[in-house]
Amino acid sequence: MGAAGSAPGERSSLLKELTVLVTKDLRLLFRDRWALLFLLLAPIVVISLAGFSLSTFYRGQGAETGFLLPVANLDGGEVAEQLIRSLDGAPGLRVTRVDEREARRLVAESGEAGAALVIPEGFTVGFRKGQSVRLRLLTDPVKHLELLRIKSEVGRVQAALVAAQVASRVAVVEVLTHAGDVDFEAVSQDAGQLASRLIDKSVGLEEQSLTSSRTSFNTFDQNVPGFGVTFLMLGMLLGVGLGLVDEREWGILYRLTASPVSASTIVTGKVISRLLIGVLQMMLLFTFGRAVFGISLGPSLLALGLVILGVSFASAAFGLLVASLAPSRDSVVQLGTIAIMGMAAVGGCWWPITIEPLWLQRLAHLFPTAWAMEAFNDLMLRERSLSDVGLALGALIVFGMIYLVAGCKLYLRREEASP
Repeated sequence: MGAAGSAPGERSSLLKELTVLVTKDLRLLFRDRWALLFLLLAPIVVISLAGFSLSTFYRGQGAETGFLLPVANLDGGEVAEQLIRSLDGAPGLRVTRVDEREARRLVAESGEAGAALVIPEGFTVGFRKGQSVRLRLLTDPVKHLELLRIKSEVGRVQAALVAAQVASRVAVVEVLTHAGDVDFEAVSQDAGQLASRLIDKSVGLEEQSLTSSRTSFNTFDQNVPGFGVTFLMLGMLLGVGLGLVDEREWGILYRLTASPVSASTIVTGKVISRLLIGVLQMMLLFTFGRAVFGISLGPSLLALGLVILGVSFASAAFGLLVASLAPSRDSVVQLGTIAIMGMAAVGGCWWPITIEPLWLQRLAHLFPTAWAMEAFNDLMLRERSLSDVGLALGALIVFGMIYLVAGCKLYLRREEASP
């Protein structure tokens, strides 16, 4: 009886112990506001930013917010006008009429358009005579998703023109042969099939990159620098942020300040040491990407190296800033991860920034990730020089200096206030 009666008592005691442990852990969690904030806000922030960034990609572009397509009509004929009207009615495109010089500027200089269409002189006359005519598409391969959409719509219009041309000729032959007894539906079907075979020979499309010698896009040209920057920032967060918090909690920094070296010098030295590791990490990653995936390193290795140095400096200094703001070791990871994931999402590290809404592209330049990716794209894909990425490189240095100065002041102020 005693042994049998003890079982319910043991189960009751175990249940009470589990209840106490669960209640204790829940209380600790709710007392740690940073941990609770991370659990609740991290997925909301990242999902929201990713949703806004990819909204135009999944939803498609409306007439007011579609991709800009400058069209330079050097022909001025009726067929050219018909082509422009067809493009103007395409969903997701905003057609604007410009001269060829402005078309080139919008693609190659301002970056407002991913491609521009040039209708050459004599297009209408040549088309009506049945001669082979060619459209010219001036492109920026960096905006490859935008370019795919534009090429798809131009191809649709090409096919429609050729189909109309073939249908008219087939109809004439049918009328002359059958004295008016013509099945126009069959003529239309036959014309469409024939047009698909004749389109390249009748109305061709000549693609010309204005920003580089390349007309194709290697996805690793986006992924290697993009994910490289993301993991660089995460590595700096762990190396600088957690390292400084550990030294603060263990009293190492306090003991070091007893030496002739100032505390600010000690903190800056830690940032520089992690910066050098970050530069080495990025150099190895780009070397691997070049050897295995065939990514472009651009025309200037010096310029690429300076951008790597700039983004490593900004990342290391950001790790210091997080360490100065986070109240505990655990909150360093929580606060830093939310910030880094958000900056990477809107900054074009995970997907081309050109697919994001224009307002978000502008907002992204409040963070170093957007400047870093802009510089990498200019060097690797647009084959530009160091002078062309001077603004982006300067922005990375400014971000790094702001993070470094603010981080040092806040971190040292906390050290002075601690007992």
